Amino acid sequence: MTAADQETVWAKTCEFFYELGFAHAIFGYSPDSWGARLGSPEDYLILSTFDAEVSARLIGEGHYLQSLTFHWALNNVGVASWSKSAAECGLAADYVAKPASLEFFERHGLVSGCCVGFPNVRTRGKAVLALIAPADVPQAEVDEWLLKYDTLIFVAATIAHNQLSTLPYPTPRGQLTDRQREVLEWVAEGKTSADIATIMGLSAPTVDKHLRLARETLGVETTAHALVKAAFLNQVFMSRKPEIGSGARKLEQFKPSGEGST
Repeated sequence: MTAADQETVWAKTCEFFYELGFAHAIFGYSPDSWGARLGSPEDYLILSTFDAEVSARLIGEGHYLQSLTFHWALNNVGVASWSKSAAECGLAADYVAKPASLEFFERHGLVSGCCVGFPNVRTRGKAVLALIAPADVPQAEVDEWLLKYDTLIFVAATIAHNQLSTLPYPTPRGQLTDRQREVLEWVAEGKTSADIATIMGLSAPTVDKHLRLARETLGVETTAHALVKAAFLNQVFMSRKPEIGSGARKLEQFKPSGEGST
C-alpha cells in the first residue's frame, strides 16, 4: 500500500502468491481500453514472472487472447478457475483455442491456475491477473486452493491492481519531461499556448514544441488526446515524479525469495 514504484508492488505481490502455492503470475493492464476494445498492445503494462522472451511471445503472438478465463476476467469481477468451460466464460460452447496457443501453454507450463477480474472504477482501463500453478499441480488441486483462498486471492490481487494502475509508467517511447507534463497540465486548465508562455516565462513557439514532443512521446496526433492518454498513464497531475528505471518496466521478471532477485 505504501510502495512508491511498480517494481516493489509487483515483487511483493508475486511473493504473496508464491506463498499460496502459485509458481508464476502475469499482470496485464490496458489503460486506454473501453468496452470490447483493449487498446494498443504497445501501451499495455505487462508484468510477468516468466522470462522476457516468453512474456513477449505471449503478448506479441496473441496467445493470451486464446485463454478462456482471460475473456471471463475482462467482463467479470472475481476469481475464475481455469476449469471453466467456454460457455461459462461467455464464449461459444464449441470454442477451441488455436493449436499453436495450446502448444505454447503446454510447453511453458501454463496448464493450471486461475484468472482474476477487477472492478472498473472508470469507463476506461481493463486489467487481468493470471496466477499459474507449478506444472505438476493439476487443476483439480488448484480448485481446492480456490475454495479456501478465493476471497483472499481476490482482495490481494485487487489491492495490487489498484496500486499498479495508479503509479506512473512510461510508454515504449519514454515518459514525459517535466516541461511537457507542465504544459499539458496548463492545457487541462483551459490555457492557450500564449497563456502558457506567459505563465511559464517561455516563448509561444517553445510551448508548441513541448506540446508536439509530448504528442510524439505518447504516440497521439492531437493535444487533447495527449492529455487524456497522459492521465491514463498517470504521467500528469502527480504528487511525485516517477523514479526512472524503477518498476515501470514493460516486462518484469521476479524470482521468489531464495531463488535469486529481480
